[in-house]
Amino acid sequence: MSAVQFLVLLALISCSGANEDSLVIKIGAIFFDTEMKLAEAFSVAVEEVNAINPALRLEPIKHYLSIDDSIVLQDLSCDLIGNGVAAIFGPSSKTNSDIVEVLCNTTGIPHLQFDWQPQQSFRERLNHQLTVNVAPMELMLSKAFSDILGSKSFDWKSFTIAYEKNTHLNRLQHILAWKQLHKTGIKMQEFERGSDYRILWKRISNAREKFVLLDCPSEILVDVINASIGFNMTGSFNHLFLTNLDTHVSGVDRFYSREFTVSVAAVRIRSYIPPPVHDEIDVFDNEVETRFDSLGTQMVYDSVVLFYNALWVISQRPGFYTPQFSCGRGFWKPGPRLVEEMKKLSPKNVKPPFKTQRLQINSDGQRDDFNLEVYNPLVDRVSHIWNKEFQLVDYKSIRENSTQAVKQRRLDDKEDFSQKPVRYTVATRVGKPYFSWRPEPEGVHYEGNERFEGYAVDLMYALSRQCKFDFIFEPVRDNKYGSYDAATDEWDGIIRQLIDNNAQIGICDLTITQARRSVVDFTVPFMQLGISILSYKEPPPKANIYAFLNPYGVEVWLYVMIAMMITGLALILTGRMDQFEWEPPVENGDQELERENIWHLNNTMWLVLGSILNQGCDLLPRGLPMRLLTAFWWIFALLISQTYIAKLAAFITSAKIAGNIGSMHDLVDQNKVQFGTIHGGATSVYFSESNDTENRMAWNKMLSFKPDAFTKNNEEGVDRVKLSKGGYNFLMETTSLQYYVQRDCELTQIGESFGEKHYGIAVPLNANFRSNLSVGILKLSEQGVLYKLRNNWFNDNTTKCDLGASNGNDAKLDMDSVAGLFVVLIVGVVIAIVIGVAEFLWHVQRIAVKEKIHPMLALRAESYFVIRFWLTKKPLHTYRQSRDSTSTGYSSLEQISSASSVKKKKRPVGRLLVE
Repeated sequence: MSAVQFLVLLALISCSGANEDSLVIKIGAIFFDTEMKLAEAFSVAVEEVNAINPALRLEPIKHYLSIDDSIVLQDLSCDLIGNGVAAIFGPSSKTNSDIVEVLCNTTGIPHLQFDWQPQQSFRERLNHQLTVNVAPMELMLSKAFSDILGSKSFDWKSFTIAYEKNTHLNRLQHILAWKQLHKTGIKMQEFERGSDYRILWKRISNAREKFVLLDCPSEILVDVINASIGFNMTGSFNHLFLTNLDTHVSGVDRFYSREFTVSVAAVRIRSYIPPPVHDEIDVFDNEVETRFDSLGTQMVYDSVVLFYNALWVISQRPGFYTPQFSCGRGFWKPGPRLVEEMKKLSPKNVKPPFKTQRLQINSDGQRDDFNLEVYNPLVDRVSHIWNKEFQLVDYKSIRENSTQAVKQRRLDDKEDFSQKPVRYTVATRVGKPYFSWRPEPEGVHYEGNERFEGYAVDLMYALSRQCKFDFIFEPVRDNKYGSYDAATDEWDGIIRQLIDNNAQIGICDLTITQARRSVVDFTVPFMQLGISILSYKEPPPKANIYAFLNPYGVEVWLYVMIAMMITGLALILTGRMDQFEWEPPVENGDQELERENIWHLNNTMWLVLGSILNQGCDLLPRGLPMRLLTAFWWIFALLISQTYIAKLAAFITSAKIAGNIGSMHDLVDQNKVQFGTIHGGATSVYFSESNDTENRMAWNKMLSFKPDAFTKNNEEGVDRVKLSKGGYNFLMETTSLQYYVQRDCELTQIGESFGEKHYGIAVPLNANFRSNLSVGILKLSEQGVLYKLRNNWFNDNTTKCDLGASNGNDAKLDMDSVAGLFVVLIVGVVIAIVIGVAEFLWHVQRIAVKEKIHPMLALRAESYFVIRFWLTKKPLHTYRQSRDSTSTGYSSLEQISSASSVKKKKRPVGRLLVE
């Protein structure tokens, strides 16, 4: 006996022994020669079910098709039935013949399908009673698509359906019935495999369509979508819904980029998720299962598992036997019972589990229950789950309401008293009002965190209560925030402590910057701020009551008065020379004719003064020389007075301006005042790395200033501003700036804030407690704790500064500004009264001399008449006495007045005055 014959005999003996211990059932499968992945999945499925129970084994027989031919299919099916198969799997939907289903129905052999088949009528189902299809029904898929697009999450009003010519539109029948085929409803666009897909997208783009439902095979899905890029169909306002259930294996995720911002949604049958197996092999196994990634391979696997579990149940019952007959010459009676058992099987009882969820066969041999995932294929992120009972459900709510989530929440509600809170080291720097040493009263000594106070201290206490942890403050030795030194390739300050793991938390007025985020992580910001300019507030100037004289200097005023005197004398001289300025002749007391000239010093000065004050005069010249002289004086007076008014208005306006620097632009555009910021701080980084022209100019100026414009901290910058008395401005964060301004009346803020910044809590890179701190900050913000802390530490109501004195925009003039005008008025009134009194006394003295009476008698008579202000007519002699007169010598006032009036009419004025 040869060696080959010995091995064959040994194999036969082993097979006979195996047949004694296990039941071997043959099954057949028909695949196209292009479906090698399905054939491989079929073989793997048979191997896995055979490993479940040694008492029952499946023996696969596979046949392959190269063309879709019903005669070839009939021959292959009869060959499988003749070989004694208990079931036939396939072929797929690529065939147009139902000969396999008919042969299985007439011979009692179960027929299992794993692909979509056209919807069958009632008569067709009578001839296919032994056919079971594990693929989801197209009718249910159509309903699912309709529910998804009509939900609130999608809410597609009108859209275009782009479909491949050979696809089954049965999956879209609910959608086609949902909206009418109209330009405001649904538009249909057909394309053919291998054609120029750009024509499709050009038609869609010309129709200005933003919502597209794309139904095409997964093999050409990438090529079809790629053709849309050139037609601006991939923007953020575009929406794409992919109906192919194998989109996740089509390679469409290659479009993931910042330029491809179209909203993409796809669907797939939700796979079975096995429970975690705590095994070292599973933990350290990084291989990804790809043999069953497509829906077709999963359906093949599930069909084998379904048949195997039903066969196991039927094989244990009496009357079971294996089929042994040829095609068309017998009927296998266990076949119908096997099909009925497959319809009864529950997914929870099968072993191994199905690859897809909720596989249940109905009475027609169809699968009408499944879970459908709605996901973004670019990032493979699930957003919704659909099934026929609950329709579309948000995936987050499913995870929150799952059994494991509920169990976890119950555990979270119970506090584990055996666990002690973690203790963090907090790195910070000294700087008011965020962190500073707490002053110790006499006889009191603080230890630990009680030694410190400030905004950051209170914030850490609030966070520790919110997030359940302990902490200890450790101020950094160099008292720096944290900046990068390119020369040494090292960081300093708080950032260095976090990098070296000497601290777990860094907090102060620490700005979140990109450079710092490259070496540490930050929580969500706890404060938002900007940059502003701190300047010295100039003390208000002392009030000058004679400020109204400032438009003209002393020299100008002196020359104006000289010009008035010279003009007055020139008018006297010209008036005396001009014959037209003399009055007509009148007789005097000596019966002589006399001419009078009115241009004496009193009248000319009155004309000059009235002209320069824009008031005019009732004395006007008549001769040409006088008129020319007066006209030129009026021109001079007009220009002098109007120039004074204009200069006075400009002086008052300019006096109200507090300074000539009101913004960052003004600060950069001048060379008188220096400015700077903290060396190596976030503000200096803002200027040094900015691409703005003005910021770059500011940074270059700061680098060129001598002495150095940079400071070590805010305190040094504030002191430098105060000592410079306006020669230095400090650029700092608005929060710290407001803190110092409210507490020091010598400081003020210039302009609006700019350069938005955020303060955050720094933690080491990838620290797992960062999210916990962020959530705590958000909760404190919602509870109003952050607002209270900021109000307590930054708003000071104790300092009283004279805000009115520095208000440069107030257009009102106070009493100090116009007091000089009142002084001039009072002085003028006093001088006029003094001169009036002097003239009154001189007049009394003349009366006393002329009338040869006692001066006191004339004084009493004249004074009494002055007091009686209601009298408007004065007698010639107020001192004469008569019986009818008053104590002052008044007689009948009316008679005297009338007599004097008659004399005044008859006699010339000169004669009347002499009498």
